[in-house]
Amino acid sequence: MFISTEEKKTIIQKIDGLTTQCENIAFEVMGLIAKVKKLEAPKPVKAKKPKKVMTPEQKAKQRAYQTEYKRRVKAKLAEQLSQGTPNVSS
Repeated sequence: MFISTEEKKTIIQKIDGLTTQCENIAFEVMGLIAKVKKLEAPKPVKAKKPKKVMTPEQKAKQRAYQTEYKRRVKAKLAEQLSQGTPNVSS
């Protein structure tokens, strides 16, 4: 059976097109398989840290520190405002 040159070219082009489509589909399938495996993988469970229990002495010490810290911050802010420095936030 005789096949003309044009028919050979069209057949080769169709085969090339089908080959690229097959490669693209295979690539997509591999990507989907990876996504499915990722979704099926068990998620790690984070262990909750126990809440730190403070004694009344520790609470009082923390409260005193906080008030002292706030006092220092206010003093620094007042000093900056009295000096007229433009950068008050730092």
